[in-house]
Amino acid sequence: MTGRLEGRIALVTGATRGIGAALTTRFAAEGATVVAADLRERPGDHSRFVQCDVTAPDDLTTAVEFTEAEFGGLDIMVNNAGLGAAADLTELSDEEWSRVIGVCLTGTFHGIRSAAPALTRRGGGAILNLSSLAARRAMPGMGAYSAAKAGVEALTRSAAAELRPVHIRVNAIAPGLIRTAAAESGGEALSRGVGMDLPEFFDRRQGRWGETDEVARAAVHLVSDESSFTSGLVYSIDNSAGVF
Repeated sequence: MTGRLEGRIALVTGATRGIGAALTTRFAAEGATVVAADLRERPGDHSRFVQCDVTAPDDLTTAVEFTEAEFGGLDIMVNNAGLGAAADLTELSDEEWSRVIGVCLTGTFHGIRSAAPALTRRGGGAILNLSSLAARRAMPGMGAYSAAKAGVEALTRSAAAELRPVHIRVNAIAPGLIRTAAAESGGEALSRGVGMDLPEFFDRRQGRWGETDEVARAAVHLVSDESSFTSGLVYSIDNSAGVF
């Protein structure tokens, strides 16, 4: 059976761990050629690697140029790279604020701007940005991350409107609590952010951890022809049924 991304060429940032690693694995399983862009390479993925700091616009340009030179084009861009800073706003340093905004929001902008010409040369394509439930929920200690992800959602809608004439769809995924090494190690900060211990949160709100491949499977749908009439959408993956 032919994969849903057969023959497509994808570039994924923040691709060597967590959700990014699941995206590269699932995209490859669906037939895509995947370039994994990240600060450090990790063995065992199903993709080609290019070193990339999303806060450096030249790095994104180089990653796109590498993808086109190696594989002949670019069809899918996923802006996944992100990080947080567990601190109240009144205690957050300028450096921490700038780093979170730089990676999560400005890095997404760099990805959109760098990928759009390459996607246009292919006659169109798909851009997928990673948001978070924190974009729409007040989470103490996660103000910089929440602000950045809310910005990602606004950026997604603007890019969708601007790039529609060149047949580029732009959507976002907003995951809830997903089981990654970073999330599990940050349990105390997450508990404060959601306002209760994680076991209570799962019992009352989300039911359980989400798994990275559950995000990846939704991502495949949004970047494939299955969603060819969908753009400007923020797709929530949190199992909370709106209970918060």
